[in-house]
Amino acid sequence: MKLALAVMGLLVCCVAHADTESAAKNLSDCVTQYADSQIKTTKSAGTISDEAFDKCSAELSEYHDSIGPDKAQWSGLSAQQQEAISKIRDQTTSKVRESLSSQIVSFITESRKNS
Repeated sequence: MKLALAVMGLLVCCVAHADTESAAKNLSDCVTQYADSQIKTTKSAGTISDEAFDKCSAELSEYHDSIGPDKAQWSGLSAQQQEAISKIRDQTTSKVRESLSSQIVSFITESRKNS
């Protein structure tokens, strides 16, 4: 039964609606613009990355919520399905944040080297 729920949750999450791509672009643009504006500061690259995600928390939340079913579909899911999808959303968002953060740190480090 747990496997069936997990598979169902994964299938629903894999059928992402069109807003996911837009939300990912908004998030990426937001953190990149913030990082770019902070290159000439004395802040560490890690601090800038953390601040970028703090500044772009609305975009991060939008990305999180765009994964999987939309609000209309969400209400038709069982509590177990919602829990499984929430876990997948959290894990995916965390991985995206880690990846973007790593890219921001590399971008800042390289940009400062070349200045």
